[in-house]
Amino acid sequence: MTLISRIDTATAVLPLPAPLQLGAMTVTRREYSAVRATDADGTTGVAYCLSREAPMAELVERLVAGHAVGADADDPPATWERMLRGSAIVGRVGLVRRAIGLVDIALWDIAARRADQPLWRMLCAGDESRPSMLVAAYPTPDRTPRAVADEVLAQADGWTNVKVSRLPDPAYMRELIGILNRELPRDTGLVVDVGFGWRDADEALAEIGQWGDPRLAWLEDPLLPEDAAGCARIRRESGLPLSVGDEVTDPAVLRALVEAEAVDVLRLDVVAIGGVTPAREMIAWAAERGVPVSGHVYSEVTAHLGIGVETFARGGNPYDPAPSFIVGGPRFEGGVRPADAVGLGFGLDPSVFDFEGRPA
Repeated sequence: MTLISRIDTATAVLPLPAPLQLGAMTVTRREYSAVRATDADGTTGVAYCLSREAPMAELVERLVAGHAVGADADDPPATWERMLRGSAIVGRVGLVRRAIGLVDIALWDIAARRADQPLWRMLCAGDESRPSMLVAAYPTPDRTPRAVADEVLAQADGWTNVKVSRLPDPAYMRELIGILNRELPRDTGLVVDVGFGWRDADEALAEIGQWGDPRLAWLEDPLLPEDAAGCARIRRESGLPLSVGDEVTDPAVLRALVEAEAVDVLRLDVVAIGGVTPAREMIAWAAERGVPVSGHVYSEVTAHLGIGVETFARGGNPYDPAPSFIVGGPRFEGGVRPADAVGLGFGLDPSVFDFEGRPA
């Protein structure tokens, strides 16, 4: 048996060229936390996440890593159980589960590298093209709907869906959605991300009613995901397909959304839900109920799970600089396919993430 010998962490902060408005949140920079796991043979695995300004590296170091060190490098599910049980008094959901997710992803990277195969093959997920979604634009009041639509249209070819965020101006959204409904390629759907921006179903339905006759692939995260009844009502009364689940750390919340018939597509954040180990269980559970799953960012990981893949533009974009520090990763030609390289098939630019000197 080969054991996990160490867990290292690193944090990087990258500024954005302009603030982003996500629902009630304003984002001026992107902070990322990363983990590198190493086994006794020197095989390494990596994972990263948006920290959302939480102390993710410290959480890994103080609450999670000690339960992974000394575990079997070839058995990530058993190690996941050790990490969950070991931190259960303060964890199970929330930030600690995200920390577990970071380590779990890195451990699956090691396990697949040790097996000398890509993770998708180890998980029997296949390498066929996945449904793809490009996060294409964040509207701002200083730009016209026409200007934002042109930004989206310039990138739209070849994607299953393109996504824009909601601006809390119904007239603006009516014009923007109208342009995109008319001019997007026939085989490209439109997603509007509300970012939990409405307080309740009444407020949501009142604003949606001012959008004209929107044609959407889905409306994303209209309410806090714990409000399954409210989401179900929006879906039922608006007639729009719904997708909910970004940043959810509690599997019970995702199950409640499905059981309440509140979603047409379940969103799944592989880090937040606790890593590859619980993500696989949730994907299988949703599949049994005929509900497709769309991954929230982290395309380098979700592409291996056989679900929908979300990404920002790979060649530089003003919204998320993560593609700039990813080395390798999925193939984005003619759809999105997982990497052929062993493990997760990607690395992190060492000039951005310095793991030296921070063992957990």
